[in-house]
Amino acid sequence: MSRMETARSLCAECGGRGWLLIEEDGHRLARECGCRRIDRRESRARAACVPERYRDCSFGDFACHNASLKKAHQQAREFADAYPFVDAGLLFLGNSGSGKTHLAIAILNELTRTKGRFGLYVDFSELLMRIQSTFKSDSTESKEDVITPYAEVELLVLDELGATKPSDFARDMLYALLNTRYNRKRVTIATSNYMDELGVGEREKLEDRIGYRLRSRLHEMCQTVVVAAEDYRTHVSKAAFRPVKRSR
Repeated sequence: MSRMETARSLCAECGGRGWLLIEEDGHRLARECGCRRIDRRESRARAACVPERYRDCSFGDFACHNASLKKAHQQAREFADAYPFVDAGLLFLGNSGSGKTHLAIAILNELTRTKGRFGLYVDFSELLMRIQSTFKSDSTESKEDVITPYAEVELLVLDELGATKPSDFARDMLYALLNTRYNRKRVTIATSNYMDELGVGEREKLEDRIGYRLRSRLHEMCQTVVVAAEDYRTHVSKAAFRPVKRSR
């Protein structure tokens, strides 16, 4: 039994029917039970296509180990609280494992499950592969079929921006996607391991990876949030590995 079906079957108010019969001015009227609203929100959360690994990401389980993480967490939390009354989306920039994806999906989960909004998650590299697959003669999708859901959805989380370098054609399609969202005032949240300025040992900036036009459009669509922290996955791995001390 699904989580949604369980919630309905356990509802003490409607007994799982999803509707309540109430008396109002001498008439019996059907009113939607609160469990149906919960069902819709759970349905929208599932439809957001968040990967299983990140499905339970929330603000509550985000570890704020330093000032940068605390500030990023606060900005993400304030964004979710204010939505839909926000002027722009967010672009989280930082090294791998710093918590960018966690915060982006925490926002998406909060808005779909708590506020019942519509949103979609997509990995940048997977989106590029889907766009490029439309070139194949046996493809069942057109490029419009691929980008339209992401162009039209209320809230889009575009993860790992620049992880794969797009071809000129794919870059044009991505620009069309973002430009459509910009013109329709759709909110976009993005993450990237690439910064706007080169750091020590780095060879490419975000603009080098996605092109000037895309980066320029994102400047207009999103507020940049820098997440400065060590790779959390490496930190956890080191903490988990504790050499056994042998007696001499």
